[in-house]
Amino acid sequence: MSANQIDPIRLMSQALDGLSLRQRVTANNVANADTPHFKASRVTFEEALQQRLNADAPRDLPLARTHAAHLPLATPEEGSPARIVEMRNTTMRNDGNNVDIDQQMAILAETAMRYSAVSESLARRLALLRTVASEGRQ
Repeated sequence: MSANQIDPIRLMSQALDGLSLRQRVTANNVANADTPHFKASRVTFEEALQQRLNADAPRDLPLARTHAAHLPLATPEEGSPARIVEMRNTTMRNDGNNVDIDQQMAILAETAMRYSAVSESLARRLALLRTVASEGRQ
């Protein structure tokens, strides 16, 4: 892996973090569906992860650590790309609340399915690495 590439495990971990945050924010929206003047929020992170993937396409020869005495390749520590955005420009009711309960419930269901798929993919990747590390022994 070159110094400018994202580790797939880190990428999946960041996706799980974003999905977890989305679940909490959406649950908060649902809990405040009857609160006057409450403005719903949403979580964005997919575009940022996609940009990181696109930016990591190899352009030159990758750096490689060819000897154990060489210093490890430095990779910049990247924080979570997840961002909470308040949706201020819509109103669903006369009291100023903009929570669409049907939309929020659909988001909760979709987020749960995506979280399950990513966590299963991550578990498979880790199992494969464990098998490689143990040279196929149980």
